Parts: sequence; structure tokens; C-alpha cells
Amino acid sequence: MVEIHEYYVIKSVSGSLPALCTECEMNDAVMISPEQAAILKQVPVRAIYRQVELGAIHYKEASDGAITICTRSLGAKGSQLIRVNNESTNENR
Repeated sequence: MVEIHEYYVIKSVSGSLPALCTECEMNDAVMISPEQAAILKQVPVRAIYRQVELGAIHYKEASDGAITICTRSLGAKGSQLIRVNNESTNENR
């Protein structure tokens, strides 16, 4: 039997640690931007916002209206995301 493990590395420009999802049972899922979530899931950003609107994925909204998405609720192996990179979202627009 072959066992495969995938890890995603998303670097942070600021070097700060990413926020963790407080809704997940283990409280260890990384929160990322909708643009990063779309890249990770290989879907349009609008598809991510639809999931948010349906309540299908965990998210947090900041006072300025910006949201972050829980990688575990995306089904994106959230505990394996290591660092968040704002540059990667700008490069893929």
C-alpha cells in the first residue's frame, strides 16, 4: 500500500503567523484569503464567496469587511498549510 501526504506552503510577506479557525474542533486550521482559497481549490474566487454565502465553509469577517477562509472547511487539508503568502495571490490575478 502507498500512502501519500500533501503539504501546501503559502508564505507570508509580513512573516506573521496566520490566524487559526476557532470554529474547527481541533482549533488548528489555518485561515487564508478568498483569493488564496480559490487558488488552492482551483476554482474562481466567486465560487469561494458562494460557499461563504451558503454557510458551507467557516470564515471570519474583519471590521473592514475583509474575510478569511478556514482551510479545513474547504477540504484543503487545512492543518497542513504552513504559511500564508499575500504575494502569491497578487501574482495569480
